[in-house]
Amino acid sequence: MTTFNDEVYQLGGMPVMAGIPFGKNTNYFYVDPTNGSDSADGRSPASAFATLATAEDACTANQHDTVFYIAGSSSITLSAALTWDKNYTHLIGIAAPTEVAQRARIFQLAGLTGASPLLTISATGCIFKNFYIFQGVADATSLINVSVTGGRNYFENVHFAGGGHATQAVDGGASLKLDGGAENTFVNCTIGVDTAVAATGMVGILFDGEASRNIFKNCRVTMYAGNTGAAFVEVADGTGIDRYTVFDNCWFINSNVDNFAMASGFIIPAFAGNNSSRILLKDCVSLGATTLDTSDRGVLFGNMNAFTGADLSGAMVELKT
Repeated sequence: MTTFNDEVYQLGGMPVMAGIPFGKNTNYFYVDPTNGSDSADGRSPASAFATLATAEDACTANQHDTVFYIAGSSSITLSAALTWDKNYTHLIGIAAPTEVAQRARIFQLAGLTGASPLLTISATGCIFKNFYIFQGVADATSLINVSVTGGRNYFENVHFAGGGHATQAVDGGASLKLDGGAENTFVNCTIGVDTAVAATGMVGILFDGEASRNIFKNCRVTMYAGNTGAAFVEVADGTGIDRYTVFDNCWFINSNVDNFAMASGFIIPAFAGNNSSRILLKDCVSLGATTLDTSDRGVLFGNMNAFTGADLSGAMVELKT
């Protein structure tokens, strides 16, 4: 029996992964891009679907239907942008739980244009685990990899890999966009890539639409900056976030630190009057950013000791003997 992380047990003859909710009417579907077929019923590994869109269509909202993506030699390639719009419906990758470029892979078809975002998550109360979604084609109209507009979703061990081609790693591009999405939790996730050179305006995470109370724990935001104007995080405008956003024990890594240190790791605009927005960094570190907020908007707060001087709290420094 295929296992994932911890415990696997039986419910009505079907495998149920520990931590995945289930109910009286819950259905389990399987996707196998290597061996599956969309003419199958998708209800067992032996009769798996071939595409993610077919599996999502088979699910019924509000009953914790779950799609298990069986990793193999082939990836899921999206020939059209996909919207995950069914509440309390979950997606789990069955693969080694590595934290970067997991082998349960979702790619954009090379000939697909205008896929911005490639994946939209508008549903509420969903669990997403252990897969890699990569946007890396020569198309300047496909700039947003994943957009979360829904709320109260849980992401664990997901790699949001946008800007994987120089044509996409440009102003307006983002690996993950929180567009009004509120109260989502991200744990052990990786956001961004360091395999394509990021131009001015390319960011790892983009907040917009009063995104509020989103929490990132033990996550990594990665980039290979080709200009000082690239950034780890951007708030789109004065109403991009609301209330608090938390980064807890997160790493912000610009792998091209020797050539292009970011002028500002976070791009934060002037906020509307009486806006109570705050970004909180607890026990975080950054590499490859000259400052975290060059505009000093009074929005970014952290608990790290300022061991390298003003505005560089939590910045990594070279250790010398």
